[in-house]
Amino acid sequence: MPLPRFTRLPANEQRRILDVAQRIFAEDGVETASYNQIIAAAGISKSSAYNYFDGREDLLYTALDDVAARLAEVLGTWREVADDAEFWSQLKTIEQRLRAHIETHPADLALIDPAFLLREQGAFMSWIADFVANGIAIGIITVETDRNLLVAATAAVLRAVDGWGAAEMKAGRTPDPDQAWILLRNLWGTPPVRPNRTGPTARVAGDHRRLGHRD
Repeated sequence: MPLPRFTRLPANEQRRILDVAQRIFAEDGVETASYNQIIAAAGISKSSAYNYFDGREDLLYTALDDVAARLAEVLGTWREVADDAEFWSQLKTIEQRLRAHIETHPADLALIDPAFLLREQGAFMSWIADFVANGIAIGIITVETDRNLLVAATAAVLRAVDGWGAAEMKAGRTPDPDQAWILLRNLWGTPPVRPNRTGPTARVAGDHRRLGHRD
């Protein structure tokens, strides 16, 4: 938690400091980003910084909590659906919201994993558990395995995709959004249907071979 003097700053000043911190944590990594560099980039003195945060870890957690809160708002609450089309449509809508959010908050992509893993894992896992349960109920997820293990594995795939996407963007490449769907469908034992950019349930003739299935 930030110290009281930080919370008493004007909202736009709090926002400015956190934006700088998030950018540097995203660029340099949450483990290696320099506290002194963040302070200098934010244009505040060391004495002021120690009146705002109880050290580097406190600043990191404040920055990650802010990211997690924004992303939780983008994710929203999973709405239980009754069929495949609604399921994939809802995931596609969420994907589009996340994409739009990342365009305006690019640092958040690199901080999704630590924000949820280090700070808000319970909320993130609960959201995944809801849509996994829905997928099982309507037959999209057919793999027979322990439910908690399946939720954890789904979360691991999503975190891996986020990390890969951040690395691709940092290298100047546009991540292929189909990759996440391919991984999840194989993990879940979903029938061989490949998502594409016109809709995640569009069927592509012969494309099941790409997913490792045979005629």
